[in-house]
Amino acid sequence: MSELGKRVLVSLVFIPILIAALYFGGLPLVLMFLLVSVLGGLEYFQIMQKAGQGINCGWLWLAPALYLSLVYLRGIDLSLVWIAFFLVILIKIFNWEKDSNLITSFTAIWGLVYTGIIPAMIVRIGLDYHGQYILLGLVLMIWIVDSVAYFIGMSFGRHRGVTAISPRKSIEGFIAGALAPALIVFILYVTGFRLIELKYLVLIAIAAGIVGQLGDLTESMIKRFAQVKDSSNLIPGHGGILDRTDSILLAGSFLYCAIQVLEKVR
Repeated sequence: MSELGKRVLVSLVFIPILIAALYFGGLPLVLMFLLVSVLGGLEYFQIMQKAGQGINCGWLWLAPALYLSLVYLRGIDLSLVWIAFFLVILIKIFNWEKDSNLITSFTAIWGLVYTGIIPAMIVRIGLDYHGQYILLGLVLMIWIVDSVAYFIGMSFGRHRGVTAISPRKSIEGFIAGALAPALIVFILYVTGFRLIELKYLVLIAIAAGIVGQLGDLTESMIKRFAQVKDSSNLIPGHGGILDRTDSILLAGSFLYCAIQVLEKVR
């Protein structure tokens, strides 16, 4: 089967599952992002191994444990993050390697944030705002942004190499991806769309159009550091779980923070 055929087949199977979890929320949503945390953590662990930055394998349990704790144990967020940070320090104190300890400590902490804390922030949106379809709207908007940025970039991209992390990406594609959500929000507002409140739609547009594209570059930075093409070959035709969720992870965590600020200042 061709790569395109594999991509289409996988999409037909997994997209309905993803949409259902986002729509119904609750336990299906928690389990879906637990899978992202576990598999994403494993991919990150393997990428760092290839980069020569070996992380203690016990870390693989810490990221999903931190994820579940942050989802269900509200009100002690900073304490939980500190405990995870302390455990990383403790491991390094008793496993000292002069030339690599600080680097691998930073690598482990980055991984905890990326595959433990950030997925929990996203799930909190789905749990706290269930029935408002904010998370579903974000993912759909990100898919639109990815498509628009790709096709505009491929067809009209003239200014490439804006960042050394991903030399093929063009400024035209990035701008088109950033503007597409604003146009969609305007159309929805004019047509009287009320399924998602306007204030959340605006935040979704910013998250998907700008931060989501930066999320793609963030994962590209990780892969370029390790000199790998994909985070793994877990998903036929699509690469790994981090390849498929990179935009969602950064955009979703930004959206969570933006909503928290909005709720506090209004």
